[in-house]
Amino acid sequence: MQPPQRSGLQPQQAASTALMAPNPNPNPNQLPGRLIVPLSSSTPTYSQALNGSAMGHFRLDQYHTLEEIYGYLEAVARRFPGRVQLFTIGKTAEQRPIKALEVTNNASDPDYVWLDALTHAREWITATTLLYTMDRILAAQPKAANGGPIFSKNYIIVPVVNPDGYAYTWSTNRMWRKNRSRSSSRCSGADLNRNFDHSFGGEGSSSDPCSHIYSGAYPTSEPETRALSELMWSLRDRIKFYLTMHSFNQLWACPYAHTTEQSAHLSAHMRVLRQIQQAVYQTEAVHYEIGPLSTSLYVGSGFGIDFAYDRCGIVHSYLVELRDRGKHGFVLPADEIMPTARETFAGLRAGLRAVFGQPSM
Repeated sequence: MQPPQRSGLQPQQAASTALMAPNPNPNPNQLPGRLIVPLSSSTPTYSQALNGSAMGHFRLDQYHTLEEIYGYLEAVARRFPGRVQLFTIGKTAEQRPIKALEVTNNASDPDYVWLDALTHAREWITATTLLYTMDRILAAQPKAANGGPIFSKNYIIVPVVNPDGYAYTWSTNRMWRKNRSRSSSRCSGADLNRNFDHSFGGEGSSSDPCSHIYSGAYPTSEPETRALSELMWSLRDRIKFYLTMHSFNQLWACPYAHTTEQSAHLSAHMRVLRQIQQAVYQTEAVHYEIGPLSTSLYVGSGFGIDFAYDRCGIVHSYLVELRDRGKHGFVLPADEIMPTARETFAGLRAGLRAVFGQPSM
């Protein structure tokens, strides 16, 4: 892939998707063709970042439709005009916007932390976890006392990498994984985490358009990976920590995905991952494995983590596989949204402290 000529983030287009106030009690059980996803029976957890606003009833302990997530993003952009900018970084095959946020907690710091979720459409828990993380960061003061770098760093956040696929899991097929581009006359979609311009078409991917790990026709053939790759490349010298959220397996991983050979920074990665692992366990007493993705899970080619690490030179590139280990799999009960979000936030907080240290207040 040629380095994109993008100079930076572009302002959000005015003709964005119409906003909808989120339904405070969305019920996935009523959707056609839906596997049962119970509503949370715990005490409601509302957005703290939007507390007191018209969107203050947005619940972080429930799964939300794409429209509701986008409504939340636009609401926080309005609530924090000096800190949050919302951008459309591309359009999907079905012409949905792919939205990203820039969160500026320290205008004098040129660097970013990158967070993304919902690369695979059925991994709903990744979106709720990332929204909780965003909400915690925005609700705090940028340099909260004893907060550490999680509250003082700047962010690029892409909560829904795969809008078409995610919408399809709500309307038609809860277990859909890929995007919704037309792959062939027989099948739709490509696996976005096999479509990045790194080790494309290698082990752990498929050239069969009907496969759930179909890599696409060529590197960044899909509009979603193209948008992410261009943005990441344009900011490659400023992104110092990259985390992409997936599910399920309870694993925090580092490069490589495409080979079992060790990366040049494995010892540094493992030092960070051990801090993350400890913080996660201390939060909810749930154990996550740690290690290189290829040896801890499986070998896969065309992954975003390898593109970030090898192509963009982001040394601290990581991937997390959230709960659980297979009891519920992709259809994680809503009662597990908050525990998963809390332990992931603690892990991210520990990881950033391990990389950046404790900033002076």
